[in-house]
Amino acid sequence: MKKLIVNADDFGYRKDVNKGIIYAYKNGIVKSTTVLTGRDAFEEAVAFLKENPELKTGLHIDLDKYINIRKDFTDLAMISEFKLPKPEKQEIAGEIDRQLDKFLNAGLKLSHFDGHHNVHMHPEILPLTAQKAKEMNVPIRFFPSFYADENLANEMKKILKDFEIRYCPHFINGWYWGNVDEDFSIAELMTHPGFNEMWREFEMAKCCDPALKSYLKEKNIELVSFGDI
Repeated sequence: MKKLIVNADDFGYRKDVNKGIIYAYKNGIVKSTTVLTGRDAFEEAVAFLKENPELKTGLHIDLDKYINIRKDFTDLAMISEFKLPKPEKQEIAGEIDRQLDKFLNAGLKLSHFDGHHNVHMHPEILPLTAQKAKEMNVPIRFFPSFYADENLANEMKKILKDFEIRYCPHFINGWYWGNVDEDFSIAELMTHPGFNEMWREFEMAKCCDPALKSYLKEKNIELVSFGDI
């Protein structure tokens, strides 16, 4: 039996995103989400999560203030570079700790780590993410295609192995670049449902397509969460 984690990124980003994620959870195949603790709608996201305790929740590490994000989309991974002056690793680690503390102090239960724009996989940040995942005993999102160089990807995999970090062995990079027919035993599908943005509404519609629900049932694809890795 195939197993599929459908994770909705950006919970807490703003109210239209929150409503879209909850809609995709209640009416579609989303069973997991990740939260931005420092954005405008975090408190509303917490309220939604307490009303829907079965929606598994991770931390969406947000380092936008330290990172320049590529916007051209020719590089699907959007490999990031530090802004100048470059922050010390201790400062980055402290920011991750601050976001995690806010998450936990809100009464949320941590399912996994990932990152806004997948910044948690930046080669200089992944060791910090792995250390925190080991402390919390949770998986992280990881996919080798994030890295332009295969040798670098292997170095990053070794970091996760050394820290004994679990991650989903197959990653579907959104509805635009993959699908549930790919060859896997367990996979994560990254989604960004929401209202009042065309691309988010497209992803929300895909998550809530009745034909997709029927297809998953027909093909014996089970919806699971990161705790099942």
